[in-house]
Amino acid sequence: MADSVDTVPPAIDQKGNTVIWWVPAISDLAAPKAATEIGAATAFRITHSLTTDGWPLTGSQATKLDERLGLLTPLESLDTLTQTFGSGIKYVDSTGASSATVVLKLTSPATSKSGFFVERRNVSNGVLATAAQVVRSIPVTVGPQIRGPIDGTGKFTYTQQVAITGPIVEGILAA
Repeated sequence: MADSVDTVPPAIDQKGNTVIWWVPAISDLAAPKAATEIGAATAFRITHSLTTDGWPLTGSQATKLDERLGLLTPLESLDTLTQTFGSGIKYVDSTGASSATVVLKLTSPATSKSGFFVERRNVSNGVLATAAQVVRSIPVTVGPQIRGPIDGTGKFTYTQQVAITGPIVEGILAA
Protein backbone atom coordinates (compact mmCIF):
# COMPACT_ATOMS: atom_id res chain seq x y z
CA MET A 1 0.00 0.00 0.00
CA ALA A 2 1.24 3.47 -0.80
CA ASP A 3 2.11 5.79 2.06
CA SER A 4 -0.79 7.95 3.20
CA VAL A 5 -1.54 10.54 5.86
CA ASP A 6 -2.33 9.05 9.27
CA THR A 7 -5.96 8.91 10.26
CA VAL A 8 -7.22 8.17 13.74
CA PRO A 9 -9.37 5.04 13.73
CA PRO A 10 -12.62 5.21 15.67
CA ALA A 11 -12.67 3.47 19.05
CA ILE A 12 -15.51 2.06 21.13
CA ASP A 13 -15.69 2.73 24.86
CA GLN A 14 -15.57 -0.27 27.17
CA LYS A 15 -18.06 1.34 29.56
CA GLY A 16 -21.57 0.68 28.37
CA ASN A 17 -20.40 -1.68 25.63
CA THR A 18 -19.25 -4.78 27.51
CA VAL A 19 -21.39 -7.68 28.70
CA ILE A 20 -20.22 -10.67 30.73
CA TRP A 21 -22.59 -13.60 31.19
CA TRP A 22 -22.26 -16.62 33.50
CA VAL A 23 -23.62 -19.60 31.58
CA PRO A 24 -23.71 -23.07 33.21
CA ALA A 25 -23.74 -25.06 29.95
CA ILE A 26 -22.76 -24.41 26.33
CA SER A 27 -22.87 -27.16 23.70
CA ASP A 28 -20.77 -25.40 21.00
CA LEU A 29 -18.26 -22.80 22.23
CA ALA A 30 -17.96 -21.31 18.74
CA ALA A 31 -21.71 -20.71 18.53
CA PRO A 32 -23.43 -20.34 21.91
CA LYS A 33 -27.20 -20.25 21.50
CA ALA A 34 -28.62 -16.80 22.26
CA ALA A 35 -32.11 -18.07 23.08
CA THR A 36 -31.51 -21.32 24.97
CA GLU A 37 -28.03 -20.96 26.52
CA ILE A 38 -27.41 -17.22 27.02
CA GLY A 39 -31.16 -16.76 27.47
CA ALA A 40 -31.59 -19.75 29.82
CA ALA A 41 -33.10 -19.21 33.27
CA THR A 42 -29.77 -20.39 34.73
CA ALA A 43 -27.62 -17.88 32.79
CA PHE A 44 -27.03 -14.39 34.15
CA ARG A 45 -25.45 -11.09 33.13
CA ILE A 46 -22.90 -10.36 35.83
CA THR A 47 -21.29 -7.34 34.14
CA HIS A 48 -22.48 -4.74 36.61
CA SER A 49 -21.40 -6.83 39.60
CA LEU A 50 -17.78 -6.64 38.49
CA THR A 51 -15.60 -3.79 39.73
CA THR A 52 -13.57 -1.77 37.23
CA ASP A 53 -10.55 -3.97 38.03
CA GLY A 54 -12.66 -7.09 38.43
CA TRP A 55 -12.34 -8.60 34.94
CA PRO A 56 -8.56 -9.09 34.61
CA LEU A 57 -8.56 -11.63 31.76
CA THR A 58 -5.38 -11.00 29.85
CA GLY A 59 -2.91 -12.87 27.73
CA SER A 60 0.74 -13.00 26.84
CA GLN A 61 2.94 -15.06 24.59
CA ALA A 62 6.46 -16.15 25.40
CA THR A 63 9.29 -16.67 22.95
CA LYS A 64 11.95 -19.38 22.75
CA LEU A 65 15.55 -18.63 22.04
CA ASP A 66 16.85 -20.24 18.83
CA GLU A 67 20.64 -19.95 18.83
CA ARG A 68 22.47 -21.04 15.65
CA LEU A 69 26.09 -21.72 14.99
CA GLY A 70 27.66 -18.80 13.16
CA LEU A 71 24.86 -16.29 13.81
CA LEU A 72 25.85 -13.29 15.88
CA THR A 73 22.27 -12.59 16.88
CA PRO A 74 20.12 -15.39 18.31
CA LEU A 75 16.77 -15.96 16.62
CA GLU A 76 13.47 -16.40 18.42
CA SER A 77 10.33 -18.43 17.84
CA LEU A 78 6.90 -18.06 19.36
CA ASP A 79 6.07 -20.19 22.38
CA THR A 80 2.95 -20.85 24.42
CA LEU A 81 0.09 -18.36 24.56
CA THR A 82 -1.01 -17.93 28.16
CA GLN A 83 -4.37 -16.47 29.09
CA THR A 84 -5.19 -15.92 32.73
CA PHE A 85 -7.47 -14.22 35.21
CA GLY A 86 -4.44 -13.49 37.40
CA SER A 87 -5.58 -13.21 41.02
CA GLY A 88 -9.21 -13.83 40.03
CA ILE A 89 -12.32 -11.78 39.43
CA LYS A 90 -13.57 -9.10 41.82
CA TYR A 91 -17.15 -8.03 42.32
CA VAL A 92 -19.40 -6.13 44.71
CA ASP A 93 -21.21 -7.89 47.51
CA SER A 94 -24.94 -8.02 46.76
CA THR A 95 -28.03 -10.04 47.63
CA GLY A 96 -29.58 -9.42 44.20
CA ALA A 97 -30.69 -12.69 42.61
CA SER A 98 -28.69 -12.07 39.42
CA SER A 99 -25.60 -10.64 41.12
CA ALA A 100 -22.23 -12.39 40.84
CA THR A 101 -22.31 -12.88 44.62
CA VAL A 102 -25.43 -15.05 44.34
CA VAL A 103 -24.83 -16.60 40.90
CA LEU A 104 -21.22 -17.68 41.56
CA LYS A 105 -21.76 -18.85 45.13
CA LEU A 106 -20.79 -22.46 45.69
CA THR A 107 -23.35 -24.93 46.97
CA SER A 108 -22.06 -26.82 50.00
CA PRO A 109 -20.17 -29.18 50.10
CA ALA A 110 -18.76 -28.15 46.67
CA THR A 111 -15.33 -26.50 46.61
CA SER A 112 -15.64 -25.23 43.04
CA LYS A 113 -18.18 -24.52 40.32
CA SER A 114 -17.74 -25.03 36.58
CA GLY A 115 -19.38 -23.19 33.72
CA PHE A 116 -18.63 -20.53 31.12
CA PHE A 117 -18.06 -16.82 31.03
CA VAL A 118 -19.27 -15.36 27.75
CA GLU A 119 -17.89 -11.94 26.89
CA ARG A 120 -19.44 -9.60 24.33
CA ARG A 121 -17.63 -6.39 23.37
CA ASN A 122 -18.47 -3.39 21.20
CA VAL A 123 -22.24 -3.74 21.58
CA SER A 124 -24.31 -1.61 23.95
CA ASN A 125 -25.23 -3.22 27.27
CA GLY A 126 -28.81 -2.25 26.41
CA VAL A 127 -28.88 -4.70 23.49
CA LEU A 128 -30.08 -8.22 24.23
CA ALA A 129 -28.16 -11.24 23.00
CA THR A 130 -29.13 -12.12 19.43
CA ALA A 131 -27.75 -14.26 16.64
CA ALA A 132 -24.64 -13.06 14.78
CA GLN A 133 -23.12 -11.08 17.66
CA VAL A 134 -19.41 -11.74 18.20
CA VAL A 135 -18.61 -13.30 21.59
CA ARG A 136 -15.75 -15.00 23.39
CA SER A 137 -16.61 -18.20 25.32
CA ILE A 138 -14.37 -19.02 28.26
CA PRO A 139 -14.71 -22.42 29.98
CA VAL A 140 -13.84 -22.01 33.66
CA THR A 141 -13.95 -23.37 37.15
CA VAL A 142 -14.34 -20.86 39.97
CA GLY A 143 -13.20 -21.41 43.53
CA PRO A 144 -14.80 -20.24 46.76
CA GLN A 145 -15.71 -16.61 47.30
CA ILE A 146 -13.20 -14.65 49.37
CA ARG A 147 -14.38 -11.55 51.19
CA GLY A 148 -12.56 -8.39 50.14
CA PRO A 149 -10.97 -5.97 52.61
CA ILE A 150 -12.85 -3.37 54.60
CA ASP A 151 -10.74 -0.40 53.60
CA GLY A 152 -13.22 2.47 53.67
CA THR A 153 -12.94 3.07 49.93
CA GLY A 154 -16.39 2.01 48.77
CA LYS A 155 -18.50 -1.12 48.49
CA PHE A 156 -17.93 -4.48 50.12
CA THR A 157 -16.40 -6.89 47.62
CA TYR A 158 -15.56 -10.51 46.94
CA THR A 159 -12.73 -12.00 44.93
CA GLN A 160 -12.92 -15.43 43.39
CA GLN A 161 -10.13 -17.39 41.74
CA VAL A 162 -10.80 -18.52 38.19
CA ALA A 163 -9.14 -21.44 36.39
CA ILE A 164 -9.49 -21.56 32.60
CA THR A 165 -10.35 -25.19 31.85
CA GLY A 166 -10.35 -25.29 28.05
CA PRO A 167 -9.58 -23.24 24.97
CA ILE A 168 -11.04 -19.74 24.85
CA VAL A 169 -13.10 -19.62 21.68
CA GLU A 170 -13.98 -16.55 19.62
CA GLY A 171 -17.35 -17.19 18.04
CA ILE A 172 -20.70 -15.91 16.87
CA LEU A 173 -23.96 -16.24 18.78
CA ALA A 174 -26.38 -18.68 17.18
CA ALA A 175 -30.15 -18.15 17.24
